[in-house]
Amino acid sequence: MKAAKFVSIKNQFLLLAVLLVALSSALWGWWAWKNERHLLYERLEGEGKQMVTSLASPIINALLYEEMGVIEEGGLLDNFIEEVMNNTGFPVVHAFVTDQNGKVLTHNRYSEYGKTYSDALTRAAIAETRYVSTLIPGNRPQLTILDMAMPLHIYGKSWGVLRVGVSTAPLEEELQALAGRIVGAALLFFLLGALLSYLIGLNMARPLLRLTALMSAVSTDNLAVELPPRRPDEIGALQESFREMLERLRRSEAERERVVAQLIQSEKLASIGKIVAGVAHEVNNPLATISTCIHNLRQDATAPNRNLEIIAQGAERIERIVRQLTDYSRAGSLELQPIASDRFFSESAEFARMALKKHDVRLSAGDRCQPPTLLCLDKGKIQQVILNLLINAADASAERGEVRLTAASENGSYILSVHDHGSGISDEMRERIFDIFYTTKPAGEGTGIGLAICKSIIEMHGGALYFESRPGDTTFTVSIPISAQRGTA
Repeated sequence: MKAAKFVSIKNQFLLLAVLLVALSSALWGWWAWKNERHLLYERLEGEGKQMVTSLASPIINALLYEEMGVIEEGGLLDNFIEEVMNNTGFPVVHAFVTDQNGKVLTHNRYSEYGKTYSDALTRAAIAETRYVSTLIPGNRPQLTILDMAMPLHIYGKSWGVLRVGVSTAPLEEELQALAGRIVGAALLFFLLGALLSYLIGLNMARPLLRLTALMSAVSTDNLAVELPPRRPDEIGALQESFREMLERLRRSEAERERVVAQLIQSEKLASIGKIVAGVAHEVNNPLATISTCIHNLRQDATAPNRNLEIIAQGAERIERIVRQLTDYSRAGSLELQPIASDRFFSESAEFARMALKKHDVRLSAGDRCQPPTLLCLDKGKIQQVILNLLINAADASAERGEVRLTAASENGSYILSVHDHGSGISDEMRERIFDIFYTTKPAGEGTGIGLAICKSIIEMHGGALYFESRPGDTTFTVSIPISAQRGTA
């Protein structure tokens, strides 16, 4: 876990940014120090050159006066050298004058008097008749000497060379102080850059961490994850990809649940089919005998028999239950056929009117599916659904109440609605209304199979059966995709 945390995008960005800041700080500091060193040495040499240049003419005059015998030899030259050595603006190490052969005419150290210099700097100044200088390194930077040579040349004649050596110790001390300031500034810049990089990295990583947490929270039980607001950057593109993935997962999960429900329904139908096959065979045979005996007893009876009628009603109820169970077990097989919506609706409405004659209700039918739509469905089973819903609506309605059947096409689906003004469906019944053997009718009047059959048939068509209900206003709605793939068991 620690290793994974170390190689996170935030830490990688922070490490790279810190390295870049450190490198840029070091390069900036080195460049600033080198540039300042160059400027300081350039200034030192410029001031030194100005000094020796200003002394060149007086020294040449002094040499001329000595040669003419106007002044004593060396006297005036010594004054010039002493003046140079006493210059408080320059840390002069040595100063001397040589003749055109390199022989010392005057020196700040008397022991050097009369010595001949044949070094490269002296020879270059005499030969090239121009100012030259060089740095003579010491054991430490503070011991380095800027040695300057100014030729004493006038009217084509060389009188010698003025040599002045200046210590760079004050300059190096200034450079050391500057290096300290540069290091401090670079360190401060590095710390500020590192802090800024950390804050930027944290700000960049925060939405990724939030998205990671959301992705970790996703499961088949929790696909309704609220994503952050849309962003116009790469993280926003990642969020959109994640949002699309969630949408695909929701659709896949919905499809999986639908398929699982179909499988469960198919298993249920298969189980009930096996039970019904045995029950129908075992019940129908004695039921046929009972029905025959009831018929014979009615023929022989000279007066109405109350007990006989009760037995006949019970036999009819048993026969109806067996028939409904048989219908429920066979609901998984569809015989699809194309049919125009107007024809289907008119046939269904006429069939419903005939079936509702024994109910004291008024049926109103309205087809709003214009123009006629070509449907592909099992006409008999869908009409069975419509009839079941209409009978339930009629049973829930008051005497002379209105039951309304309507059809329409919306969003690629064929919509059938059955509306009544009955007492409605209570809250405790809503969750179980489509369960098999669950009924809201009094004992002996309902089997609890009809709505389960309806739901199974509609789901086999790839559709949905749902309802909205409140006291005095209940609507059952059938929605069947017009061009969807049908499911079959």
